[in-house]
Amino acid sequence: MELIMLLLCGGFAIVTSLMVIFAKNTIHSALWMVASFFFMAVLYLLLRAEFIAILQIIVYAGAIMMFIIYAIMMLNIRQEEGEKAPVRKSKVVGVVALLVLFLELLVVAVNKGVLAMHGPITDQLMQKYGQIAVLSNFLFSDYLLAFELASILLTAGVVGAVVLAKQKQ
Repeated sequence: MELIMLLLCGGFAIVTSLMVIFAKNTIHSALWMVASFFFMAVLYLLLRAEFIAILQIIVYAGAIMMFIIYAIMMLNIRQEEGEKAPVRKSKVVGVVALLVLFLELLVVAVNKGVLAMHGPITDQLMQKYGQIAVLSNFLFSDYLLAFELASILLTAGVVGAVVLAKQKQ
């Protein structure tokens, strides 16, 4: 039953992610992204990562999407209804990246099976110290460089968005 739910939610996450790319209206695209975030949260719940699932809903589906929808409304991004939009390079790149990711996941699933790989985070460790303590310990010790690089990348994205928004005015 758990495997069926995992496959269903994974499939729905892929479908809603494709709808984000191919939606003609930007608001609809943002709403499909919210649905994708919710399916990802369900996947985290099925993987017994309740804290990450709650963060997924609160941070991404809640706060980040509200900022995106607010920015869409403030910038007044609209597309003429009679105008047929050409296929953009970004959509093609997005679909190619999705296919590459799917192929990578398929290779991992064939080589390792459906079960998760064994790692340093076990159920006993989670029960002894708690999920938040274990995750924060690994995040700020073993994966500190990746955490800092992700924060620099997100900061660069925010600066780039501000620069692009200022250029159009």
